[in-house]
Amino acid sequence: MRVLVFGDSITQGYWDVEGGWVDTLRKHYDNLQIQDLNGRDEPTIFNLGISADTSADVLKRIESETIARTRHEVLPIIIVQIGINDSYTLRGRVSVAIEDYKKNLTEIITKMKPLSAKIIFVGSSACNEAQTTPVAWGEYRYTNEAIKQYEQAMSDVASECNVPFIPVFDKFLAGLSENNDLLPDGLHPNKDGHQLIADIVLPELQKLLA
Repeated sequence: MRVLVFGDSITQGYWDVEGGWVDTLRKHYDNLQIQDLNGRDEPTIFNLGISADTSADVLKRIESETIARTRHEVLPIIIVQIGINDSYTLRGRVSVAIEDYKKNLTEIITKMKPLSAKIIFVGSSACNEAQTTPVAWGEYRYTNEAIKQYEQAMSDVASECNVPFIPVFDKFLAGLSENNDLLPDGLHPNKDGHQLIADIVLPELQKLLA
């Protein structure tokens, strides 16, 4: 079973030398698989996160990249974690309006239903606004209020389209309040931050893959 995970730099695993939350899931399933190479059928995880992507960028590439990784007519499972880069503002203008974001997610679902065995949405991690209003690399401004709104929009689309949704924001924000070292630059998790996301996602994913 192939599981393709689409998203942005957080999906890609920025600031984690171990590869981020997606590679943490991959290692988990790979370790299970090698215990019984003939009898087990654990998921094979593909990390398809690209830094700076928005929902519009994922929409453009998700169809071709899925087709390229589909083998022997066995449809893959698609996981999408996108929204943080849709939510930022630059010089007072939002990156992707929330209604356009919802349309992009709906179109992703429409495109992928014939090409996938299951579609799963994953929510966004929180930020440290002291470092993200603006960020160190430009005038981009990320706020927890906006990130939460976009995660809620993803949840709404998932509910409307009967797609499973795994929320992340609230649990990550709670973890951040206990350990403010999870985000070196205020936005991208380090190893501990990515482990926290993996710990949120893995048990829910296990249920959805059962």
